[in-house]
Amino acid sequence: MGPEVPAIAVEEATRACAAVDAELELLLSDLATWVDADTPGGDIHALDRLARLLASVSERYGLEPELVPSPAGLYLHATLRGPGRGRVALLCHHDTVFPLGTAAMRPFRRDDRRCYGPGVADMKGGIAVAVHTARALATGPRPFELVEVVSVPDEESRPGPPTTIERLESFDAVLCLECGRPSGEIVSARKGAAWLRVHAEGRAAHAGEAPRAGRNVALALAREALRLAELDAAREGMTLQITALEAGEGLNTVPSRGLLAADVRAATQGDLDWVTARIRDFPAYDGITLRYEDLGGPPPLERTPAVGRLAGTAVALGAALGHELGEAVAGGVSDGSWTASRGIPTLDGLGPVGGDDHSPAEYVETASFATRCGVVAGLVAAIGAGLLD
Repeated sequence: MGPEVPAIAVEEATRACAAVDAELELLLSDLATWVDADTPGGDIHALDRLARLLASVSERYGLEPELVPSPAGLYLHATLRGPGRGRVALLCHHDTVFPLGTAAMRPFRRDDRRCYGPGVADMKGGIAVAVHTARALATGPRPFELVEVVSVPDEESRPGPPTTIERLESFDAVLCLECGRPSGEIVSARKGAAWLRVHAEGRAAHAGEAPRAGRNVALALAREALRLAELDAAREGMTLQITALEAGEGLNTVPSRGLLAADVRAATQGDLDWVTARIRDFPAYDGITLRYEDLGGPPPLERTPAVGRLAGTAVALGAALGHELGEAVAGGVSDGSWTASRGIPTLDGLGPVGGDDHSPAEYVETASFATRCGVVAGLVAAIGAGLLD
């Protein structure tokens, strides 16, 4: 049995869903503008231009925007204040993986069911849900203390937490607006990642004249790749993929240096610690030194009891609006993993239903916007009513 959903949460969910549905063309117009603005990670000029536009739109809808400088570009923090209790962040990002010129080649478009375009699901559609949920909340009783729309410029490329994460540490919950799964599920858990390289140093020698004088790192790294591959699926949900393997100085030289890279995913921090300890436990190779390089990676978003209450409430609110949501565990990572690691109850996958992220086929389901706005508004009201107390 799921948590009891406060009446105010159902009322706000229903009201916000109806309000967004009645003005869906306004949301889609905003979305089209944002999708048609290229925002490749690292292009600060393009990113800041969209951040300023998002701030302007947020202010027009009744929020108080602040643009916070960072080395990667401007972070948007747009607040909506109310007379109640509960502090909730709606977490988004406005960078995409697509280079400049992509929107001109593949601009925003719609058919009778879906919207398409670069970043429409990951995650400009999520920004649309966040901003238009806040717009709907602004016209009602505001049963919360603070709702803050946060959009960061560097989610796709940053190996560490958001620059402004400390601003969220006093919040009761974070609702992350990455897109919902293609079947409509929200994301109540995400695997964490460990990205790594293993560097090898041996001894070069002429492959024909003195082959036994060398110490061949290619063979050592090949054996290491096979050893690490045995750790794939060693624990439930764990994955380990070798993503690079290279060595050598020339066709006639025993290779003296090289590396392999790996991507590890696991559902809990304990599993990540376990597998990386085994990766570091290198066997001895005569005359060859192996060195582990930690490339970072986000921690898991684990389904704690608080996350379970958020997820159960979201599913119940979806049912109240006539939609079956369900829950999913995602292998990909998001900034929700970083907020969860700070102990802030975090629920993810609350953006529009969509899929094919990072590809030319990326899409969102148009009919899902109003429902997702309703669910997010209802969660805000439920948190204000003491859901997480």
